Amino acid sequence: MRRMIAVLIAVLGSAVSIARGDEPVSGPKVGDAVAGFEIEVATGDEAGKTLDPLKMLKGKPVLVVFIGEMTRPGFGLIKLLDKYGRVRQPDGLEVLIVRVTDDAAAAARQAKVQYDLYDVKSMAGIAAGGKAGPKDYNLSEEAQTTVLLIDKQHKVLFNQARRAPERQDFDEVRKAIDKLLGPSPVPFP
Repeated sequence: MRRMIAVLIAVLGSAVSIARGDEPVSGPKVGDAVAGFEIEVATGDEAGKTLDPLKMLKGKPVLVVFIGEMTRPGFGLIKLLDKYGRVRQPDGLEVLIVRVTDDAAAAARQAKVQYDLYDVKSMAGIAAGGKAGPKDYNLSEEAQTTVLLIDKQHKVLFNQARRAPERQDFDEVRKAIDKLLGPSPVPFP
């Protein structure tokens, strides 16, 4: 019985690996320098303003989370990225949540709800460019999320695109953050 369970776990693990191998290519590649882009800020003190967040965050590493579609499992990932970003903020990390959508009003309302009720406090906004996202970023409309970790010079160190993001995708992002900043000084679940 144990052997059968072990074989089943191995087969399921392989299936997940194969499925993840079929993820869309989205966003700048590792090693690419990224340009700034404009967002309409939806939350916080800057709400309602249009600004270039990368210009604002010059000289800091940034975790940029592009959201094409929000799902419950995807929201679980966003919540973890936001919380871990706040843990790593003393090390210089900033988190930016950017919705890429043609319905900016609905995306802004959703961002405010997440900020007000669900404690997602990272800067959130809507990208100019609609579903295509910022010009020259080559975001795939097949990806519900594209997560980029960029260094202080705003070069891409990590890119994760997912058709169906889940909380488990956090582990891969965390490893990239910890590789850049060193291990977290604070325990994190």
